[in-house]
Amino acid sequence: MSVTLAIVVCGPQIEVALRTSSHGVASLVRLAGISPRSTLVLAAADLLVEDAGLEPAAIERVVVSRGPGSFTGIRAGIATAQGLAAATGAEIIAFDSLLAQAARCRPTGEVWSAQPGRRGEVYARLFAINPGGAPEPLSEIDVLPVSELGERGPWVAPDSLDLGEVERIATARSAAEALLALDDAGVEPQTIEPLYVEGPPIHTARKP
Repeated sequence: MSVTLAIVVCGPQIEVALRTSSHGVASLVRLAGISPRSTLVLAAADLLVEDAGLEPAAIERVVVSRGPGSFTGIRAGIATAQGLAAATGAEIIAFDSLLAQAARCRPTGEVWSAQPGRRGEVYARLFAINPGGAPEPLSEIDVLPVSELGERGPWVAPDSLDLGEVERIATARSAAEALLALDDAGVEPQTIEPLYVEGPPIHTARKP
């Protein structure tokens, strides 16, 4: 029996999902709180493993989001994945968080994916959502002010991320479940290094 754990920590909420080959539906925990994020992730992982009647050593793969998003969350997620891998011998798989957001969608054509950036900004990228494959990036990762998002769309983003008055599309799965789906689809894993995206200086006016 194969056991895969997915960790999303670079958005407004923490998501941890566990899936075993004997049960097609993943178990999911979504958390938000004041505890250190690494502590919450480990608590969620322990809960899911215990609920499945397993020992932590049964985890064979850990799939983690590597950013962009919260700097603290990115570091906590990758460090937790590395700690779990060291303790259990699991393989680490990483995908960027914008790809994971896009993978939440049913086939819909083109969609803009967003992750939280600095105050009043988001990290954004345009994807094509095609049947039977992973989302295909159609643009580079950009840093956009929330006030300009209405010029683009539709959007997919963490549920609690405020994008203002924009068109948002319904999603088929959580971000953690999307990481599992990307792994299942055989999408080429990315480097485990954090993905940080630098926007323009805060005090520099944007060109029209």
